[in-house]
Amino acid sequence: MASNRNALLVVDDHPVYREALGEILAKEFEGFDIQVRTASNAAEGLALIDQSDQFWVVLLDVQMPGLNGLAGIKVFKHNPNVQHVISISGLESSTWESRAIASGASLFLSKNSTSQSIFDQVKPLFDIDSVTVSKGQAEENNEFRLTQRQLEVLHLISLGHPNKIIADYLEIKEQTVKIHINQIFKELRVFNRTQAVLKAQKFNLLSSMDVNIESTRSINA
Repeated sequence: MASNRNALLVVDDHPVYREALGEILAKEFEGFDIQVRTASNAAEGLALIDQSDQFWVVLLDVQMPGLNGLAGIKVFKHNPNVQHVISISGLESSTWESRAIASGASLFLSKNSTSQSIFDQVKPLFDIDSVTVSKGQAEENNEFRLTQRQLEVLHLISLGHPNKIIADYLEIKEQTVKIHINQIFKELRVFNRTQAVLKAQKFNLLSSMDVNIESTRSINA
């Protein structure tokens, strides 16, 4: 059994790009106990996932021989061990991004992106750097697990800011903000932003934050 429960899989048929990106991401994620593996095609990647007991984020090339593209996204998403599928391509994002997201991809990344940019966008999809926030109430199971980034998003939601403003401030994609919000709703067991804010206020979820967003930057400037 693998000691690290989270893993990242890079599926790409171009060996130079695949191995180079895999090696760089392996170094970046090493400190977070996240294993990085590579596969040359979808069948190889699916077999690797099926042989493990890990939870996977899959970085899937859009154009490959065999299973690829939008159909590939759907097949990987259907696997119970796959938490997120990220579509990556050298094709025009204006054409493929909306189609990839509609097919179930959490993100669409360009192959023209730097490895640091790819790491920065993939990292939020893993439940790392998590902090335990006590609700401070006499209830059973009275702890929520939210990452520092999720706390930041929750704080900005409480200030009434829309997703685009939150994304601009945190310097992340709007789709990434949506992913964080979905995880916040799931963890807090709420269904909308108003309920999330009310619950955050009720249980003082933001009192432990070590960031002062409004004092460091005017979001409406």
